[in-house]
Amino acid sequence: MKLRYIETEDCGAILEVASDWWGSNYSSDMFSKWFINHFRETCLLAEENGKMIGFIMGFLSQTKPDEAYIRIVMVDPAWRGKGVGRALYEKFFKNTEVLGRNTIRCVTAPRKKDSITFHARLGFSIEPQEQEIDGIPTCLNYDGRGGNRVVFKKLLHN
Repeated sequence: MKLRYIETEDCGAILEVASDWWGSNYSSDMFSKWFINHFRETCLLAEENGKMIGFIMGFLSQTKPDEAYIRIVMVDPAWRGKGVGRALYEKFFKNTEVLGRNTIRCVTAPRKKDSITFHARLGFSIEPQEQEIDGIPTCLNYDGRGGNRVVFKKLLHN
């Protein structure tokens, strides 16, 4: 498996697979050339024999100078459970650490139990919230559009 930066010419291929890999309709402005032009160092793609098998997209916080945020990660369903996601996260951690960040944040939906378990295995902790869904601390209306999310935090150094 090869990890590399996402390039602007990869945007079309990402758009083509995003909904299938996500399991429902998925579209995002992040899958665009402008996002890659501005956040290239925190956007990585995994390939096997020249075929895209996963990607991670994030950015460095402008407001919190010690933090980076992982916005989206997708892995080809045929490659899940084979270390692709872990490799992408670990490379993201290294890249953001070099760029002076020590805290990584990301979210997932409370119904995505496999994602919650995966993040815990990578050393993320769940941020406390006033509410819980199915016993999991959950930020209600996280995105301002009604989306509830489990909020994760990982310190690269203690």
